[in-house]
Amino acid sequence: MVLLQAESLGVFETLSQYGALGVITLGLGSALWFMLKRQLQSEDILKKQVEDLQKDMTEYIRGDQQHLKTSIDNNTEALHDLKDIILEESAPKRTTTRSRTTTRKK
Repeated sequence: MVLLQAESLGVFETLSQYGALGVITLGLGSALWFMLKRQLQSEDILKKQVEDLQKDMTEYIRGDQQHLKTSIDNNTEALHDLKDIILEESAPKRTTTRSRTTTRKK
């Protein structure tokens, strides 16, 4: 009688009253607890991997944006240069044509 009053085991005491069913339930409960802990750890690892990949992608996008901006600026400058060259080459032809036209009118 003294041994029973010494310590209460809580849930384990209640399960032990059910015999084999209590032991099986205790085993399944502990297995479920370990599986839950493992799943939560796995989710934390995956979240960290996703965050790392998002950081890498953000860096890649920023670098790619800078590269595209540089390319666009270079192409815009080249287009302006091409326009200036075309205008310079066509300007003497127009002058020559105008002088011939004015000469014919006289």
